Order: sequence, then C-alpha cells, then structure tokens
Amino acid sequence: MSRTHIHVREHGSWSEQFNLLFRDYLRTHEIERNDYAQVKIDLAKKYRDQRIAYVEGKTEMVWHIMQKANVWSQISGWKPGISDC
Repeated sequence: MSRTHIHVREHGSWSEQFNLLFRDYLRTHEIERNDYAQVKIDLAKKYRDQRIAYVEGKTEMVWHIMQKANVWSQISGWKPGISDC
C-alpha cells in the first residue's frame, strides 16, 4: 500500500508560489530532481512510519534546491504557469 498526499494552497499565496517554483525548477533540472528523489527514497526507508522525521530529513535539501531555484527564477524570468490539476 502506498500513501498519497494532496496539498491544497490558496491561489496567489506565498505557499503556492514556493511550491510551484520548487516543482518547476525540479522539472527543468534533472540532476537536482534525481538527487531529491534519492533523498526521499532513503528517508522513506529509514523513517517509514515516522512522518515528522521524514519531513525534517528533507528540509536541508529543500532549502538548498530553493536557493538555486530562486537564482534560476530571476535568470529565466520564471512566473507560475497554469495549474496542471
């Protein structure tokens, strides 16, 4: 059995913008996307039933990616696109 998490964000909110930038950056940067995926896999194995530890384990990597995504967004002129929902 696998878990599915659905995130709902208020349109135009900082939380929405943060998550869309994170998503779009990873969609266009394969190395970071693969590195992030591996961290998630490793954490899921280590903290299978410890959701808080799993989330905390990703925090450093998420902020590292977001620093790169911030620079990329300024260079590329990134703006959030239409939702893919």
